[in-house]
Amino acid sequence: MKNILVMGTNNQVGQVLLKQSQDVTNSELKFTFIDNDKVDFESADQLAPKLQSADILVINTVGWDADYMLDAVMDAIEMQSIKLERIIFRSVAGVDDEYPLDKIQVVAKNQPEFIKQQQYAGKLVDESEIPYTILRPTNIEETANQQYQLIKEGQPMQTAKNVSAVAVAQVIIKAVLTDDLVNQSIGICG
Repeated sequence: MKNILVMGTNNQVGQVLLKQSQDVTNSELKFTFIDNDKVDFESADQLAPKLQSADILVINTVGWDADYMLDAVMDAIEMQSIKLERIIFRSVAGVDDEYPLDKIQVVAKNQPEFIKQQQYAGKLVDESEIPYTILRPTNIEETANQQYQLIKEGQPMQTAKNVSAVAVAQVIIKAVLTDDLVNQSIGICG
């Protein structure tokens, strides 16, 4: 049995992921969801007990202070000598200068500072020596469109279209179920 711990359901992608995880027919997987209204995502002490039983960690939180959150995750992993098989971290398009900062809708102001936080968080994931997948979706739109394109790191996304929460959740499930996206930073667009 593999335990998948998902941090963050208080957003569109998290809600879709919660529903899609119920449709995964693999009886070898058990999904657990936590939110920062019950667990302080910036507290290693609160995260450590949740992480202890996890095999795969999905970090599906977007907003300010991703850097502090990832510091806490890494501290919890180190504190408790937690052995994760994989980390899947949802970031945003723009962390690699592949997407225009002024198009980022997650934050309404100070996109450069927001991107710096996302870059630092991604660096922590990359340097953790744990197999990882970093997902960099464009803006999330409310639509049931399941179509998406994956963009390799370093490829431009200047004209990329917004993507649905359904599509991003599908890519997260793919990253959980397969090794196709391991040790990659992948852009996702509509």
